[in-house]
Amino acid sequence: MRESSPFSCSITTGEASRASLNTDSSRREAYAGVIFDFNGTLFWDTPLHNRAWDAFLERHGIFLSDAEKTRVIHGRNNRTIFEDLLGRRLAESELADLIEEKETVYRDRCRRESPGLAPGAAPFLDFLADRGIPRTIATASGRANVKFFFEFLGLTRWFSFPDVVWDDNRIQGKPAPDYYLAAARKLALSAAVCLVFEDSFAGIRAAQNAHAGRIIIVDSTGQDYRAFGHQVITDFSQVDRSVLSSHPATPSAPSG
Repeated sequence: MRESSPFSCSITTGEASRASLNTDSSRREAYAGVIFDFNGTLFWDTPLHNRAWDAFLERHGIFLSDAEKTRVIHGRNNRTIFEDLLGRRLAESELADLIEEKETVYRDRCRRESPGLAPGAAPFLDFLADRGIPRTIATASGRANVKFFFEFLGLTRWFSFPDVVWDDNRIQGKPAPDYYLAAARKLALSAAVCLVFEDSFAGIRAAQNAHAGRIIIVDSTGQDYRAFGHQVITDFSQVDRSVLSSHPATPSAPSG
């Protein structure tokens, strides 16, 4: 029997029920664009991030449980995370050094453990690309990590690097709507006609605050998402592709 990996999953009856949530066959809006969160959504790297954070936190005399990491770290931008952890305002140079310290550990773990994209993600991305459906990524990762992901995972097959919205230490972090509003503008669309995929609580709230047309939650860690009331999937093959428009004809987002 093949040993299970932290990045693989099996679908239980309960999970299958959750995957069917909010998939009313009478509801057939055609969404014009797709915006993906990345970490924990397209790339199931939560265990790698947690171990990298453990190494960083130990060096700095800080302990967080996995539940506390979910609340304090996941889905938030770097400035907010590090300033909350250290309890003080950070200069740009110190923040950059702290980010690089942690992310160097994380990228090394990615290279050694080589997790791929989420289950069903590559065929779904091929589907979007083949039909010319606009798509991009809105991630709280910094530019260096995004560049690493593009090279390590071959993301240029599906995404344009300049269209990605990442943490530039200026954009307001999730749950503010800024990431998803900026991503929709990159696609020349309104967030209201975009389908968003997210996994973190902060990210789901950010998509809600951006008034995204539809939100699908990607569950890679077995969290309880019932309070949100959105469809939950564990594999991108569970996405109803008929809700996506191959030839979007919707008004673009305002430039302001």
